[in-house]
Amino acid sequence: MAQDYDLIILGLARWDNTLNSSTLSIAKEFAKNQRVFYIDKPFSFKDVLKLKKIDPSSTRRDAILFGKNIYHEVAIDGVKFTSVTPRMGLPINFIPDGKFYDWMACYNNGLVAEVLKKVIKDYGIKRYVFFNSFLPTYFNVIPKNCLQPLLKVYRSSDDISQEGYIAKHGIRMEKIAVEQSDLVVASSYALCKNLGKHGKQVVRIANAADPNLFYIPNPKPEKPKEIKDLKGKLIMFTGKLSKLRIDYQLLYEIAINRPNDFLVFVGLYEQADIDEFGLSKLPNIIFTGSRPIHKLKDYLCHADCAIIPFLKNQLTESIYPLKINEYLALGLPVVSTNFSDDIRSFEDVIQLADNHVDFLDKIEIVLQNFSDENKVQLVEMSKQNTWKHRVDELKNLIQQQLQEKGLD
Repeated sequence: MAQDYDLIILGLARWDNTLNSSTLSIAKEFAKNQRVFYIDKPFSFKDVLKLKKIDPSSTRRDAILFGKNIYHEVAIDGVKFTSVTPRMGLPINFIPDGKFYDWMACYNNGLVAEVLKKVIKDYGIKRYVFFNSFLPTYFNVIPKNCLQPLLKVYRSSDDISQEGYIAKHGIRMEKIAVEQSDLVVASSYALCKNLGKHGKQVVRIANAADPNLFYIPNPKPEKPKEIKDLKGKLIMFTGKLSKLRIDYQLLYEIAINRPNDFLVFVGLYEQADIDEFGLSKLPNIIFTGSRPIHKLKDYLCHADCAIIPFLKNQLTESIYPLKINEYLALGLPVVSTNFSDDIRSFEDVIQLADNHVDFLDKIEIVLQNFSDENKVQLVEMSKQNTWKHRVDELKNLIQQQLQEKGLD
């Protein structure tokens, strides 16, 4: 059913971020029924240099440097939306939190305001919802002389106090974003509780998966080159490896205790981290590096077991991992550390471990006992955790707010 408002999105992750982005998934679902305008977080000088290295012919540089050609029509999986790129921002995160930072931030906010006003004019927007996804430092970007949104929505997807770089100003700015929003949503139980302390009701809209990205044809695709010649069981993790989240000591113990099997990691990693924990010296650990989300299934469909080896700390307590529903969509047995209320909500269908010994035991259990019946159960459960379901929940919340304001 078509909605009678446009959606303007501004998020921490740009639409073409190489990592799996929940914000992009939300944008795609909305774009199936209405116009979506995805505003890039302003690029820094460092970002521009990186962009030049990756794509020397990028037309985005005209927008970043000169404010020209700011629109890009994006088509992904048959869904279209409009990407909007502001001019280059100032590097201000190093400035101490306070009035001088706020004064400098006005310039960066003005860059977004500039393109927002232009979008509204160029596309004849009459009614829109402003959706800020975990970018509170750019929440107050709508000038008073601009058409105001029907609603301001703020979404949190991580504990901002635990994300070093953005915590510096993000903690204070997120409080302001929550207080000034008409609707606040968060991806985990812990985030709802934490943000609720700012005096607003916070609704949990959990992360999900796109089942179309994890459909496996019969026969399976050939094994990617990194795992083509591996013998033994394949124990796999997809996603970024980070000392803030990953229990590297656990990974070391899995590899040492299962010398005939292989741990395969598909995603970004820091060489210094894996060197520190001795992982680079173990012959049965494979690091492929980052892969686009549509390539993940080419690896996962050959896995015998998927793992979520998170540390149990304040950051992970707030995480509803995107990967859990991706694993389930493929019918993979999952062993995870017992790190949050959100992961515990899957305790009927996955194995949760309280310590390293328990984790090793649970891996052995699933490798020995997982059946086709178990696989069917996991796939069926994943069908309830799709981005379509999540966006339908979000649309209903928006509609309720519009009705309460007499704007429906």
